[in-house]
Amino acid sequence: MSGIRIALLGTGILGHSIAERLLHTYDSLYVYNRSRSKAEDLLSLGATLCNTPAEAIAAADALFLVLTDAKTTKTVLASAEEKTLFEKKTFFQLGTISPMEAEELNAYITQKGGVFIELPVLGSKNEAKNGSLLLMFGANEEQYHKWHDFLSSLGKVFFVAEPKKAAVLKLALNQLIISSMVGFSLSFAMVIKENIDPKLFMNILRASALYCSTYDKKLPRLVKKDYELANFTLDLLLKDLKLCLEETERLSIESAPLEISRTIIEQALKRGYGQKDYSALFEAIFSPKP
Repeated sequence: MSGIRIALLGTGILGHSIAERLLHTYDSLYVYNRSRSKAEDLLSLGATLCNTPAEAIAAADALFLVLTDAKTTKTVLASAEEKTLFEKKTFFQLGTISPMEAEELNAYITQKGGVFIELPVLGSKNEAKNGSLLLMFGANEEQYHKWHDFLSSLGKVFFVAEPKKAAVLKLALNQLIISSMVGFSLSFAMVIKENIDPKLFMNILRASALYCSTYDKKLPRLVKKDYELANFTLDLLLKDLKLCLEETERLSIESAPLEISRTIIEQALKRGYGQKDYSALFEAIFSPKP
């Protein structure tokens, strides 16, 4: 899709990495971030920094929304007051939001003459930089075929058909991130406190059907108690957990496991791990406080 003008709003951990990937693939990219300093390093890669969301929207045909949550996304979009700015523009919403929020954003953008595509992704900065994200495409089949090749530079695109269902899929997958980390932390704490060799534990685990590659990714952090340079923060994990709880209530699904995880995460947050890697929840399991 040559000649397309692209903009990206939101250069947090994921957004910044996606911007790097887009600049690696395309000649230019318009970028907006509320804290300009967090996007200035993209200038050397060819990005054009915009002073307002309206400036970014006006400059582009396709826009990636990679903002903290639905509330922030609505606020940023609402600041671009001119209705004509949205006409014939395609907005890809990549953040983790609720199904209801996806539908609300869809209605908001469509009403202004734009096209909304719910596009949550699985993966973080490393996957974004090397183009191996998993993208859940929530829009009709016509849009899917139109944008598939363009989006494939970011990773593998899965057709979901409806914005609402794409949002639910993302929450279902993020729930596994939560439960996997809690479960692994509990098992690893048992091993450490009983003075069992962690290598023996991991060798058995890797040879079993219980193994998940996330365990090896997070193992060095737990061993060294190093939660800096987060790919995904504990604050954001709690935000997603709350969205999962809303969805289980809507679907009449038992939420007790999530409630337990919420308690653990909130204990870790009280100890100051909010902006650390989400594996820091291990600390609340390993050394629980009354």
